Amino acid sequence: MSFLAARTQAWVTIVATPLIALGFSVITVVVVAAMKWALLGRYRPRVEALWSGFVRRTEFMTGIYEATAVPVLLQTLTGTPMLAPMMRLFGVHVGRRVLLDTTYLTEFDLVRIADDVAVGAHVSLQTHLFEDRVMKMGLVRLDEGSSVGARGIVLYGATLAAYADLAPLSLVMKGEFIPPGTRWIGIPSRPDTTIVAPPASEPVSVGGRR
Repeated sequence: MSFLAARTQAWVTIVATPLIALGFSVITVVVVAAMKWALLGRYRPRVEALWSGFVRRTEFMTGIYEATAVPVLLQTLTGTPMLAPMMRLFGVHVGRRVLLDTTYLTEFDLVRIADDVAVGAHVSLQTHLFEDRVMKMGLVRLDEGSSVGARGIVLYGATLAAYADLAPLSLVMKGEFIPPGTRWIGIPSRPDTTIVAPPASEPVSVGGRR
């Protein structure tokens, strides 16, 4: 930028600076996505020993993603329509009209987000766990119209069915199925029994009588 500023008028530098910064940020994300495909290809459900080469590669890729792609651009795009196309570069399946307000994804191809889904701020769609020195990976599915509240966690093998709702700060355990149209809350999550049906409307009075 100093090279440009020394050779052009001030207004040119002012206009060009954000465009150049954005361009380099997009290039950085594309390079990191290309690294993912080169090192790991497409993620699939699997079980690997902690000391395996695959685990070393995927942990390295996670570190690069979180230390480079997220701060340089993806974090800025959270909650906007532009984040979904960026995440698709990494292999995340994101439907239409999705609110994606988080970058806490690792095994990208194992995340399946359908149409009209809302994923709140700092939600973790956790597609792997380490259990007894073994890395286990599986799908996380968010079906049409479902939602995950801020800082919620969905573990691998779990599914939120259509129009299911996970409250903020709640956890869906691995392999669980959240039924359609229900609301769950807590750690671990359970059906929300605090929802009270609205009171019945008062009968209409006719001629001063009920």
